[in-house]
Amino acid sequence: MIILEVSELTKHFGGLKAVNGVNLRVQRGSIHSIIGPNGAGKTTLFNLITGSIRPMSGTVLFEGQDITGWPPERLARGGVARTFQRTSIFMDLPVLENVMLAIRSREGRSAALWQSHQHEDEDADEARGILASVGLRGREDAKAGMLAHGYQRALDIAIGLALKPRLILMDEPLAGMSRGDRETIASLITLLRDTMGLTIIVVEHDVGMIMRLSDRITVMQHGTVIADAPPEEIRGNEAVRQAYLHGSFAE
Repeated sequence: MIILEVSELTKHFGGLKAVNGVNLRVQRGSIHSIIGPNGAGKTTLFNLITGSIRPMSGTVLFEGQDITGWPPERLARGGVARTFQRTSIFMDLPVLENVMLAIRSREGRSAALWQSHQHEDEDADEARGILASVGLRGREDAKAGMLAHGYQRALDIAIGLALKPRLILMDEPLAGMSRGDRETIASLITLLRDTMGLTIIVVEHDVGMIMRLSDRITVMQHGTVIADAPPEEIRGNEAVRQAYLHGSFAE
């Protein structure tokens, strides 16, 4: 079943065709990755899907509903969340409080003291459960800024999960991480699909990891889609290999 369908999505910046007539279909419960060189249009496509910018033309359907141009806050309430290449964590707050803030945002509750206290216990319990699911049990009271980079990325994912999404878009979740941390986060992404039934769209430059992680891969060049297939077919696509991967998935 298709959970997300993008049709002829287009966004130009002056003479730059950042996204030009892109079509994309994402299966429910899959890990669907988008790859391509810098400037291919991957992040712009993410921004269009998640409402950070509006398209010139084209449509985005989520579970059959037209969500084109919906602002991020409305999308989050509707079941679409996004994690960022540069994390949106409050570094001076404890890990637990970061996730509790996301829960309050999801429920539309203000940070007013009386409202916070009214739901504090249940929010804290839910936040602890989410943190445990991403491997952060026992780190609830640590300042977020004191976490190692890999744990910060896991916290960023936990904040996204607090919104109770059915679709989550991850912008370079493995960027700047050690090999061990990349393996940990990749395993977490797979776990989210397998245990929670989440649909996950990933933009990532670690092609070797993407080949192992993904159910399907879309390749972009100059704002257009040049290939869309399972990893085995992408691996064997000579045009993609020569244009983008330079043998980097031959491992």
